[in-house]
Amino acid sequence: MTEADKKEKLYIYGRQPVIEAIRSGHKIFEVWLGKDSQGSAVKTIENLCKTHQIKLNRKEKNELQKWTGSVVHQGVAARLEPVSIIDEKEIDKTLQYIPAPFILVLDQIQDPHNLGAILRSAEACGVDLIIMPVKGSAPINATVVKTSAGAVFYLRLMMTGNLPGLLEKFQMNGISTIATLPNRGQQLYEMNFLKGVAVIIGSEGEGVRKNLWPYCTHRAVIPQKGKVNSLNASVAAGIVLYEVLRQRISGKNTDNS
Repeated sequence: MTEADKKEKLYIYGRQPVIEAIRSGHKIFEVWLGKDSQGSAVKTIENLCKTHQIKLNRKEKNELQKWTGSVVHQGVAARLEPVSIIDEKEIDKTLQYIPAPFILVLDQIQDPHNLGAILRSAEACGVDLIIMPVKGSAPINATVVKTSAGAVFYLRLMMTGNLPGLLEKFQMNGISTIATLPNRGQQLYEMNFLKGVAVIIGSEGEGVRKNLWPYCTHRAVIPQKGKVNSLNASVAAGIVLYEVLRQRISGKNTDNS
């Protein structure tokens, strides 16, 4: 596999990620199964490939490892188009046509496992749009796809070189921009997420960068009682995202406001 081929196509592995890639309608060039791979998930992949007319080949285990660069491929791999990144101009459609949009901003999440886990939670919670800065963000690679369990194929992703400008635009359109910060701000469960929100999750080391603070209408604190006052980025994101979902399902926050 040449470096040019790597850039033009995405190689993923794992049974569930491949199943979700096919089901989502993503463009897939070829699926590989280990010669000894079997079971219900493998049968599902075979049927999906037949239904969607996707080329399917059986490979030796060492061949799969060579193509995927991983020993945890579960006997399944696929070659497909890179995950789509929507144009920044599409933001206007989100603001115009989606009532009370639920936006997630990931500020320089560099660890692909964290990014994948966050994307998995985001899809489960019904996030409408995910925005990441061009610089300092992990690429959408096989690790991200695997960790997200294929959820990435159902999400709308956008990259931007002007995150402050977008946050300003959100505010002008009545969307609250909420940064998650340790010990600085309002308790998460006291906040109202029923209207349009853009939740900002910071990186593992730095958190939400200070240059973005002036563009945030609110600052949210996740309550903690332990001695280690630190949460993994994906864990923090999951807590916040599910609070937004909880409020929107119940139609109220904990203060009934």
